[in-house]
Amino acid sequence: MTEFRILQLCTAFPPGGVQRHILDVSAWLRARNWRVAFGGTPGAWMNEEIDPEFFSVDIASVAAYGGALPRRVVAAHATARRLRQILKQEHFDLIHTHDTAPALVAKLASFDMKIPIALTFHGAEPKRVREFGMIAKRCADHVLTPSRMSADELAEVSGIPREKIHATGLGVHQPPAMKDADILSLRRRFLGEGDTLIVSIARLAHQKAIDHLVAVAKRVHARHPGARFVIVGDGPQRREAETWIREAGLGGVVKLAGASNIAHLFLAASDIFFLPSRWESLPITIVEAFRASLPVVATDTGGVKELVDDSVGAVTPVGDIDALTERLSAFVSDKALRSACAATAQKRSREDRFDPDAVNQKMADLYLEMISPARDQRRANG
Repeated sequence: MTEFRILQLCTAFPPGGVQRHILDVSAWLRARNWRVAFGGTPGAWMNEEIDPEFFSVDIASVAAYGGALPRRVVAAHATARRLRQILKQEHFDLIHTHDTAPALVAKLASFDMKIPIALTFHGAEPKRVREFGMIAKRCADHVLTPSRMSADELAEVSGIPREKIHATGLGVHQPPAMKDADILSLRRRFLGEGDTLIVSIARLAHQKAIDHLVAVAKRVHARHPGARFVIVGDGPQRREAETWIREAGLGGVVKLAGASNIAHLFLAASDIFFLPSRWESLPITIVEAFRASLPVVATDTGGVKELVDDSVGAVTPVGDIDALTERLSAFVSDKALRSACAATAQKRSREDRFDPDAVNQKMADLYLEMISPARDQRRANG
């Protein structure tokens, strides 16, 4: 067993793409004898009952949704004290933080302990990218991001040396085996009397632009009465989403499936994947849609253009309801176009850049690069 121990520090652990990434990487590392623990505000996907190597640290109280700034500053110091106690007891070799609040808490907590800190950029609202870069420059030894475009942007706005920013790629597992009967049953349930099922896998949150999705759905359905939409996910905007759908008169057209552990079935049961986000880094759901042979219509944010071009779907400006409507309508009305893009999408999903082993090995190599000098220095200092 390796002697190295890693702490994966996340704001909170509700169902979500960032959390899924952390759990996938950690499972891969553990399978190769790395010792991995988790820290953050407990949630449905990670808590003390799920994993004995989970440490409850209320980082959510420090994040942007933790309340007014004075309250968050007080919370940051209290949370850092709690984490510092854990670090002294558990002796971690590296802290891998995910977003700025965990990075800030880790930096405060590890003062004078010489524990290297990695920080992954999972995407941010455009106006927050510079803020992320400023915090990353002060709190992290190395910065990771799945997207090459995001890496270049961070280097430009933050002043972090480009060699300390690493575009790791996006490792995506193959979906589990599925029964045709299960796929057909799910399709019938959400398609109803329609003829084209458009799926979005997204948290019901401002980032994912559910309000824009509903606006586009109303226009697309007016042109193509057989179009149906299903949103797989839950989140803080659940009530707003229900209101938007009701006020648009789309109660039978746009359905909220809620959080689900069978997202792969929804993809297999659908015809088009739709992601109108306000911001992203490199969305794992797009590659999962490719694996399900779905064309993708998405907004031009983060590294989306590293994944999507005209051969597999369409990319439009963020918030451009007219453009989103036109491109999505084109795929709803043209089965031949969908089929051609689906074949290319499936082929693209098999590219090496989406191989979990290759991507995770790159991360493990960076861990070793960061750990060895820090450990040698600690030993030299006694």
